[in-house]
Parts: sequence; C-alpha cells; structure tokens
Amino acid sequence: MKTNKKPSGTARGQKPRSRMRTRSGNPGKTGAKAGTSRKGRRIAELAAAGRRLGGLLAAGLPVRSASVDGDEAGSCRTDEGAARRQMNDLWARHGGVLSGLNPAGPEYAAAASAFAQGYCERVGLRDKGWVPFPSDQRVSAVILLHGAGPEAFTVQDSPLLRLLGELKRLALHEVILASRDEAVTPQLVQTFAAPRLEAEVKLVGAGGVSAGGGGERLAAAEAAEGDILVFLDASVSSAAEEIAALAGTVAGGSDAALWGVSAKLPHFHKRPPEVMAKQFVNYALGRRDLRADSLTVLPHALSRQAVKKLGAELGHPVRAHGTALLEGLAVSSVRLSGGDTRGARPFAWMDRSRASDHLEALRLAMDRLGPRLFYPDNWRRRGYAADTDSPYIAEEPSVSGDFSRESI
Repeated sequence: MKTNKKPSGTARGQKPRSRMRTRSGNPGKTGAKAGTSRKGRRIAELAAAGRRLGGLLAAGLPVRSASVDGDEAGSCRTDEGAARRQMNDLWARHGGVLSGLNPAGPEYAAAASAFAQGYCERVGLRDKGWVPFPSDQRVSAVILLHGAGPEAFTVQDSPLLRLLGELKRLALHEVILASRDEAVTPQLVQTFAAPRLEAEVKLVGAGGVSAGGGGERLAAAEAAEGDILVFLDASVSSAAEEIAALAGTVAGGSDAALWGVSAKLPHFHKRPPEVMAKQFVNYALGRRDLRADSLTVLPHALSRQAVKKLGAELGHPVRAHGTALLEGLAVSSVRLSGGDTRGARPFAWMDRSRASDHLEALRLAMDRLGPRLFYPDNWRRRGYAADTDSPYIAEEPSVSGDFSRESI
C-alpha cells in the first residue's frame, strides 16, 4: 500500500524548513564559524603568496658555499648562515607586497615562514623552519643565565640548548650570553653553544667582558652591536616566532616591546604581590593599557635609542621600566594572537622581581614628579591648614582634559 510520508520534523500542512544560510551563502554555518573560515582562508592565501614570492626572488641569486670538514677536497655545501641572511634581506625589501601584517599575528607567521620555505626550495635547501624579521635592522639576542652554571650547557635537551635551537631559525646579527658565574668560560660557550648556532657566541659578565660595575644585562647592552636587542631567559625556551614578534614590534616604531602576560593573569586576590605592585606602578604612571606587563618579564626587546636613554638603569629592570615610562618612550605589549607556541609558563621563570622593587620605581617617579605625580588634588583645600591667619587660600590646579590620568 502506498503512503504519503511527511518530511521529518515538519508538522502537517507546513513546508519543510530549509537549511540555515549565512550571509556568505554557506549553509549550516554560524557567523562565528564563517568568520573563522574566512580567517583560515586568508592565512592560507598569504602562505601561498609568500611561498611563491620566496621562490621567485631566490631564482638566479648566488648563494655562498662553505667547505665541509672531513670531506673530499673540493666538496662544499651551501653556507646556511649566508643563505638565512640573504633570505631575510629579500623578505625585508620585498615582503612589503604583503604589507599590513601584524608581526605578532598568525598571518605574518604564515606568510613569512612560507616565504622562507619557498626560498629554501629554490636554492636547494630542505625546509629549515626559518622565520624572517620584518626589517633589515640588526638584531642582537641577549641570553641572561641568571647565575646558571656549566650544567645549563651540558644537560641534554635543557631549556638553554632548546633556546639556541630556536635562535638558529632567525637571521640574527649576533648572540650574547651574559653570566655572572666564573665557571661559565669562553671555552665552554664555544664548545657547547657555538656549534648549536653554527656561529660565534659572545660572552659577557664574570667569565668574559668585564661588567664595569653593572649587571650582566648592562654589560651585554654595552657589548651588543645590534639596532634591536632582544633579552631572553636561559631557563625558558622562547620560540622563534615570539622573538620575531618582539623585534618586529620595535622595528615598527616601539622603543620597548614587552611580552604580554596580563591576558592570563589570575583573579586579583590570587595574584602574587609583585604582580599587584607592577600593575599599580603602570596605573600610577598613566599606562593602564600595560596592566601588569613590565621590563622585569623576559623576553622583551629594546631599541638602540631606548638602550641609550635608559643608560645605567638597565642594570635595574624595575627602575628601567619606570624610567622608560617617565621619559615618554614608546612602550607596548606584545603577545602572539595565535596563542603561546610554548604553552603556559610558570610565572617565576619569567619574573624574578619583588613587590619592594616596584615600590622603588614608584619612589623614583615621586622624586621626579612630586608626591602626587601628575595627579591634581581637586578636593582638599590645603590653604586653610597652611596658615589659618592668612586670608589667602591656595588655588589648586584644575583637571586637564587627559582622562587617562584620573584624579586620585
């Protein structure tokens, strides 16, 4: 017997419901999913364009060769260091066709790494995972050992050795190790660190160049030749993409690029005292946007102008942070919008400061600007208390139009 079956989910007498459509015309996708899809397509398009551009620019360019020790006479291979620098120069000069990319965004990482891959394919190298900087400025990487001894170099797969592996993916001008431990000698560095980078590594501090009375951070800044200095922690394996984002932010006009940790701060009552103090200092100096980000957190990057401006304060990261804000340097926070490639990090690894250190920075600001900093007192009439017999009442300054610095 033949029966008439009604469509599933349809009441008698009603037409079957059509599938939901978005503005883009894709059935069954919500607006959020459609937006994610469009962003994914954008990233894929930029990666494809970067790869084509890298191969096109590398075509016909000479790449230097280096002899291979132990091979037969005349045997040679591509000088990877020279090729990496050439790739970075090509990207810095011609990557502008993919302009408008945020160095900390996934679009830049996709386009830049694909450009390096296309370059390697054209010159006959396997993909090295290189990440070019968005500028031809010289970048110096400064690794602070924080008292770590020789074991940091000899332990297999230690954070320091992993960090050196990440630095090998970048076209750095130089790498500087800063240590106060006399057991860390130039011979140790050249034996264990230099082969990882296939380049010479400088050593400053007790085992190398004299610190001149300052900290190893200050000694490294004095020894560095780069236009941009990226300070790193030997106990944290920062990714090449993170380092490129920091250097790219400075190359784009910032004097100091701070690693943004405020996005993952716990609730206020669960924060360590030094985090509360950092946030208070930033608020008091009119930089609420920085929240708890500071030069005490590694990694961070500084321009050569900032290094000269801060001078000896570099030996005291907390005072250096306060000075940078007081001097009006361009300070910004950086965090990869695609997420931290190395996952969540223990806060103690990144910040060794104490709450009292940040109060010292606040004391420095009060010495320069006065006990109320730049905040006017609009309520108290101190003229009455100053001299009760005097008919004069001191006039307090009025509030300016800068609402980022509210009265307190």
